[in-house]
Amino acid sequence: MSMTLDEMLALLPDNTTGEIDAADLRAIVTDLYDAAHTQGVAYTFEWTDDQTPPNGKLSLNQGWQTFSTTMNLSETSADGQVLTFGTIDASRVRIVLHPATGGTLKLDTTGPSTDLGGYRSVPVQVLEITGTSPVNNESMSTAFVVLP
Repeated sequence: MSMTLDEMLALLPDNTTGEIDAADLRAIVTDLYDAAHTQGVAYTFEWTDDQTPPNGKLSLNQGWQTFSTTMNLSETSADGQVLTFGTIDASRVRIVLHPATGGTLKLDTTGPSTDLGGYRSVPVQVLEITGTSPVNNESMSTAFVVLP
């Protein structure tokens, strides 16, 4: 998990004595490097309860729940962009869902997707949920971030 600027600065006390801890500097530099080298992209999808989502839709196998283990994701976003799954399948990816009515769902991929025709089944682990479940056809921003 990345540090905030305040957390980084707290690791560096007033340097009037020249005693800055090397481990703290390493933690800060590593966090800044990771943040600078993270790749990501966002798409718009719509929520669906359908486990075989049509174009532009996505769902979770257990709904908006912490125990969901699979995201079913259309290969085409709601605005017609075709997703490529090479990076998603070959990397550790964090997916963040932001429904239009608020809330957030963060999850990490746990393996490569399975091609099921017009959609993919992506194994995931839910990390955090805030807010209530989106309703059917609710628009949401969906960010895919490749983690170091």
